[in-house]
This record gives sequence, C-alpha cells and structure tokens, in this order.
Amino acid sequence: MKKPRIILCMLLLAALWGAPRRAAAQIFAVRANALAVCSATLNVGAEAALTDNWSLELSGYWNPVRTASLSMNFHAVQLGGRYWFYESFVGHFLGQHLTYVGYDLGSRTKRYKGHACGFGVSYGYAWMLSKRWNIALEAGVGLFYTEDIRRDPTISDWEDEYIYRYRRRTLAPSKMELSFSYIF
Repeated sequence: MKKPRIILCMLLLAALWGAPRRAAAQIFAVRANALAVCSATLNVGAEAALTDNWSLELSGYWNPVRTASLSMNFHAVQLGGRYWFYESFVGHFLGQHLTYVGYDLGSRTKRYKGHACGFGVSYGYAWMLSKRWNIALEAGVGLFYTEDIRRDPTISDWEDEYIYRYRRRTLAPSKMELSFSYIF
C-alpha cells in the first residue's frame, strides 16, 4: 500500500524538478474585460505564466439581465493558453481556448434556452502601462456545438405550443476583449 504512494511522490517530485521555471517576478495576473462590462456582463479572469512564452488563462462571465421584455441571462467559462512572441504579458500573442456557455436569451416573442461548447483561436496584443498594469486587445473565432430549445413565451402553460429543439455546429466570434490586467 505504501509503495504506490512513494512511487507517486517520487514521480511528482521528478515532474516538478523538470518543470520550466521563470526568472521574472511577474507570473500571475487578474483582469477584467471592459467590453463585457458595457453589456452588463460581470466577468473576471486570471492568467498564470508557465514559461517565458506560454501562459494559461481562465475567465468567467455572468450576465444576470432578465426583464419581462428582454432576457440576456447567461454564464460562460473559458479556459485557454497563450503563446507570447516576446515574453508573457507583453506584445503580440496567439491564443487557443475552450468555451462552455449556458444561456437563456430572448425577447417578448422568442426565447432561446440551451448551452454551447466549443474551441477557438485568437490573436491579440498587450501594452504595458506600468510595471503592474497592462491593457490587452484580443479577438478570436471558434467552432461551437449548440443545443437549445426555442419557444414562444406569449403562450400560456395551459395551451398547446410548439417547442423546437435545435442542434447545430456554427462558426462564430468566440472572443472580443479589451482587458485591463493587474500583474503580480
């Protein structure tokens, strides 16, 4: 019983010993997307530098807007990696990301409720404003698989109604970001 634990610990120590290390002190950042805030979407992102040219990011989005005439209620999570041409958090970068979105969108006459998942690629550029602050602009496109239900919300629960179920793959914008980051 103890032998597998010892072997596992030795393998983990060997993996950590061989892991790339950064000499720079700036290895972690938190950020907010200003374009998402313009649409009343709450968001936060975190990014960690893995090497001098690679970083890993995780972002979360939530829009709680739901009124009688408009619903933009959704939540999304994006996990991705970035390859920086100069060094992490500075200059040009290419990114790839996985996305999951759950949504309930619509107006008085149509509702779309479902989820989407997919992957995408992006390109961006980051400017250093100071030692701890930067601003980045990023745009991307992705391939998504969506499943949703479309219905007419004006029909009461006691009447017969048609419910349409859709499954499709679509190429769509997956990222549009103007983000401000604080780097630790």
